[in-house]
Amino acid sequence: MMAKPTLSPTGIRTDVVSRLKGKTSAGVKVFDSRRINYEPTEFPAITVTTLGGTDDRWGFGTLLAKHTERVAIVGDVKGTAETTIADALDTLEGQILDALAGDPEWVGAFEAVDKVDTAKQINGKTGDLIGHVAIVLDLKYSVQYVQNPALIPDLERVAVDTHAASPAGAAVSDRLILGEPLEA
Repeated sequence: MMAKPTLSPTGIRTDVVSRLKGKTSAGVKVFDSRRINYEPTEFPAITVTTLGGTDDRWGFGTLLAKHTERVAIVGDVKGTAETTIADALDTLEGQILDALAGDPEWVGAFEAVDKVDTAKQINGKTGDLIGHVAIVLDLKYSVQYVQNPALIPDLERVAVDTHAASPAGAAVSDRLILGEPLEA
C-alpha cells in the first residue's frame, strides 16, 4: 500500500505516475509531464500533467481555501486497424480509472473528485494509426496558507467604545471599556 499523495500539483502528479506504473498496458512507461515527440515504438505510454488549479476562498483575508487541481492523464497506443486501437484505448482508460478510483487511499486523500472527463481520438501518422485517450480529473482539497508573522500586529490591549454616534439618543447601555473601572 502506498502513502497518501502530497497535496500539491507536483506531489499529486508524481503520485499518480507511481500508482499507474505496472498497472496498465503501458507497463512502466508512465511519465511525469512528458509530451515531446513520442516515437510509436514507445507506445503504449501514459503522461500525467497538471493543467492548473483554482482557489475558492472562504472569505477575504482567510488563509484556508478549497483548492481544485486539474490533472490530465493521456494514454497513447498504436496499431494498424481502428477497431484494434479503439479496443486498446477502452482498455487503457479502464485500467487507469481502476488504478485510481479503485484505490480508497488515493480517493480518500481528496475532499472530492469533482469531475472526470474523458476523450478519445485516433490519428494517422506515416502508415501507423495512433490513438489517444485523455482523462481530466478535478481534484478538490483544502489548502492552509502560512501567514507572514511580520504582518501580524502585536496587540497589547483592545478597547471597545459603545457610545452612540448616530442616531442621536440611541439607547446604548454603558459597558466596561477595558482598563477603566466601573463607576459606582
